Formats: sequence, C-alpha cells, structure tokens
Amino acid sequence: EVPFVQGRRLEPGEHEAYFAAEPSPEEQPLLEHCRRAIEKGLSRRGSHGLPLIGSGDWNDGMNRVGSEGKGESVWLAWFLIDTLESLLEVCESKLDSTQAETYRGAIEELTDAVERHGWDGEWYRRGYFDDGTPLGSRANKEARIDSLPQSWAVLSEAARPERAASAMRAAERQLVLDADKLILLFDPPFDHSAQHP
Repeated sequence: EVPFVQGRRLEPGEHEAYFAAEPSPEEQPLLEHCRRAIEKGLSRRGSHGLPLIGSGDWNDGMNRVGSEGKGESVWLAWFLIDTLESLLEVCESKLDSTQAETYRGAIEELTDAVERHGWDGEWYRRGYFDDGTPLGSRANKEARIDSLPQSWAVLSEAARPERAASAMRAAERQLVLDADKLILLFDPPFDHSAQHP
C-alpha cells in the first residue's frame, strides 16, 4: 500500500507547472498504481491510434509536438506494448484473466497502429505533431530520423523483424558517428523548421 501524489490542476492554456507534489490521503497497492497509469495511457490515443504525446513523452524537449492534445508518439506506443507484455503474467496471477485479455487486445491494436502509421519506408517515425505532420520522417528537413523508435522497435520485440532490421540499419547509417565516437538522438537537429518541438 502506497499513497498517490497530488498537486494543483493546470490552468486553461497552461501546459506544465513545476511544484513539489504532496502525498495524497488515498493509498492503494502498487499494482493498482500501475493499472491506473496504463489505463490512462491506453485511453488517450490520437487519430492514428497511437498514444498521445502531450507535452512530451520521455523527452520534455518535445513539449510542443502535442501541446494541443492531438500529437502522437510512436516511441510511446512501443514502450506501452513492452510494459503491457511485462504485466501480462502479473495480471493472470494477481488480477484476473479478463484484464490480461484486455491488455492482449491493446497490444494488438498498438502494434497494428505503429506498423500502419509509424513506418516511413526504411525506419519508424517518431510521431505526429498536433496538425498531423509526421515527425522523424524522411520527408522532414530536420529530425528526419530519431533513434528511440528504432531502438524500441527491437527492445519491445513487437516490430516486424524485417522492419526492425531495416530501422536499425538506417539508424546506424545516419546516427552513428564512428569518427567522433557519438550516437545521435536524432538528425538533423531542429533549427529553422516551421514545426518545432
């Protein structure tokens, strides 16, 4: 049993706030905390069936990709798939098989959404801006390829094997700078693009 945390709600038009959260009086088992977080992630999907990025998925530097509430994240889909896969055994032993079946269905839906709307021909896109413009696409002048969706296509073990292999080859070719001993997060960097994260 652990408490939740609480803080003030964001004001209209406010996308983020910095404050010290306080423990709430409500306590629930840790598994219930996990279930609620997953339910929130599963219930918030965009027009391509991908999870909403909001004001940044893991990367707060992408806080304007989905600030209007419509931008989507391919990386977050892979991450959610991996999280759901990890919880299936726990669901069957600690919750009930109905919850496990719900999660299996969500895994199928997310995987289908990524393969239909996240694939860019040689690698996976990073996501979509609020207006539906792709991010991490060969059509982009900046941030054409992002390492996260390529890496998590493999880490999640959910991508089509031939696509995962193609995505990793593209990432190695475009993001690994052997001479500098660097691996870039994405390339080219954002500088003058109209769609800025």
